[in-house]
Amino acid sequence: MNKKQTIYIGILVVLVIMFLITKMGNNVEKRINFFQADSAKIKTIEISNIKDTLRLSKKNDEWMLVYPFEYPTAEYQINNLFSKVLNVRTSNLPISENESSFDIYKVNNSQGTLIKFFDENNNVLDEAIIGKSSSSKTTPARRPDDNKIYKLESNINYIITANSNNWREKIIMEIEEYNISKISVLCDVNAYELTPSDSLWHYVDDKSTLGVDFNNKALKNILSTLSTLTVNGFVDNKFEDYKEKLISPDLEIGIEMLDGSTHYIRVALDNNSKYILQFDNEKSFLYSVYKGWVDKFTKEAIDFK
Repeated sequence: MNKKQTIYIGILVVLVIMFLITKMGNNVEKRINFFQADSAKIKTIEISNIKDTLRLSKKNDEWMLVYPFEYPTAEYQINNLFSKVLNVRTSNLPISENESSFDIYKVNNSQGTLIKFFDENNNVLDEAIIGKSSSSKTTPARRPDDNKIYKLESNINYIITANSNNWREKIIMEIEEYNISKISVLCDVNAYELTPSDSLWHYVDDKSTLGVDFNNKALKNILSTLSTLTVNGFVDNKFEDYKEKLISPDLEIGIEMLDGSTHYIRVALDNNSKYILQFDNEKSFLYSVYKGWVDKFTKEAIDFK
């Protein structure tokens, strides 16, 4: 064997050793962040499945639902996405690399949920198909262009959903109690008004006039409900379906503010315990509340004594 052949064989041995080292290194398990997108660069998020698509965008430092309609987002959902989803951990070793496993882990196009992160120029920063598993503590996921399926070390299915209701802010009005000048209520058992003074509130109906202590339970429930008006759900583009019911509602609430502004609420029974709420005569968006919410306003003079 001449010197030249010896050199070639030596180089070949070195390459084989390097290959084996690299191969062994790739098979060493370590925990990594599954998503690689820089959170500071994310300006738009798109979540879609076979039925629905929604898009969230950051406008003037605030996140908004922009598709299929514009609506303020629930802050806690955005916080969950950035703190829990983007930081979810996984092993660098996939649990499967076979396309036949897509159905098992529901990471195919028809069963999974696709999430995409975009920058301000609409470039994709990262994307993944989120599947489902029998475990309540893990989530399978893969990249759309890769057969490798990874087991995420947290259940993020409840966050990554294309249901717009899960992303919408359910607080539809926030006001300060001390800025209210009058509350007018018309319900099936009574019609009454509440007005504040320095030391107490005043209750008036067609039979009674009385002072109401700040600690009165009925008064406190009304004020806390109106100061942070929170609904249970959303009823979109169905005003015509409820128009007749809202003409003669089961509950009407008028709110007058010290600055001269007003708010008006109509509530009509939809079924046994669910009510439809209209806020400030809005027709595009209606809301749903339950009987317990309505009962807070269905009061008589005795409740304020």
